[in-house]
Amino acid sequence: MRSGTAPSRIARALVVSMSLAYGLAVAETDIKPWKGGATPSLKLRDLQQRPVDLASMKGRVVLVNFWATWCEPCRDEMPALERLREKLKGRSFELVTVNFGEGDGTVNRFLEKIKVSVPVLLDPTKDAAEAWKVKGLPMTFLVDASGTTRYWSFGEQDWSEGEPFKLVESLVGEAARAQR
Repeated sequence: MRSGTAPSRIARALVVSMSLAYGLAVAETDIKPWKGGATPSLKLRDLQQRPVDLASMKGRVVLVNFWATWCEPCRDEMPALERLREKLKGRSFELVTVNFGEGDGTVNRFLEKIKVSVPVLLDPTKDAAEAWKVKGLPMTFLVDASGTTRYWSFGEQDWSEGEPFKLVESLVGEAARAQR
């Protein structure tokens, strides 16, 4: 078969399309500087119906992760979030996960099933997600110790290692230096 035949052109086009799609998928999981303005308010209730306010966490780095039980990448990301929380235990760090529109029963059953115990806030009306400009799941924001959103990411990350961990750890280091 000559290189100009229909099957070889289709194969080349398919390889190019797949390469572009892979590049876009990889690019979407990059952690990017936040350019969305001031940090939105975040006042929700946790699974025990206790009120939680992001403003009360000033002085600590906060990773805010929006997710849902039906979101496959969200489910896959949960163990990494728990590992990150354990690695930074006792340091100036908080993990806040915000469930997107589901009830506490659904969330509790899910957490029991996957054997993860991350702190969860409930956003049943999705108002918090709208305020934070969440356009897909999982979406994660890194808020520094002064309460300023510094970075965001759309898509699954392993926050417990590699570059994502180094970024979180550098913000935690900044917080520790500021407290001295």
